[in-house]
Amino acid sequence: MNKKDLEKLGFTAETLEKAGLKPEVLDEIIVLHGKDIEKHKSELVTAGEKLATVQGQLEKANEAIDSFKKLDPEGIQKAAADWESKAKEWEEKATQAAKDADEKIASMKFDAALADALKDAKVKDPADVIPHLKKDMLKLGDDGKFIGLSEQIEPLKTAKDYLFESEEPDPKIVTGGKSKNVIGDASVIAARQAAGLPVEK
Repeated sequence: MNKKDLEKLGFTAETLEKAGLKPEVLDEIIVLHGKDIEKHKSELVTAGEKLATVQGQLEKANEAIDSFKKLDPEGIQKAAADWESKAKEWEEKATQAAKDADEKIASMKFDAALADALKDAKVKDPADVIPHLKKDMLKLGDDGKFIGLSEQIEPLKTAKDYLFESEEPDPKIVTGGKSKNVIGDASVIAARQAAGLPVEK
């Protein structure tokens, strides 16, 4: 709206003066009206942009709806159930594998500790004694010693003493010295002559 538009509406300088207003009021009204128009224009542009955004979103939503209409709900449910079943199966296998690994490690530690305990019990070869033991009746204590081992070892020492190191000291063979022959010299000479061997002097 400009000055001429206001004058057509009866807002002339004369009418403003009669009303006790300054003619500059017309200019202020025009400026304010211009600001108001710009504000409405800006709001209109914003509203248009929002409308375009909403329309774009609506188009995408319609496309998604169309794609969903083409899907097979039963097929999707079956695929989801299959994947859920596989995931459960994999989880069970992973749990079992971890359990098996823990049991194997525990068994290896048990066997190593048992071999050491058998060596301490003067066993010649632990591999020869282990088959004679009832491992399910042995328990490895917190102190690293076996409970129930001595009860199985002691009868074996009696029944199969060849599996254990002898607790008696080995006999010493004395060589040299001025000891006399147990067999007399005359007997040795006679035996050598009978055998056709030379007689040592």
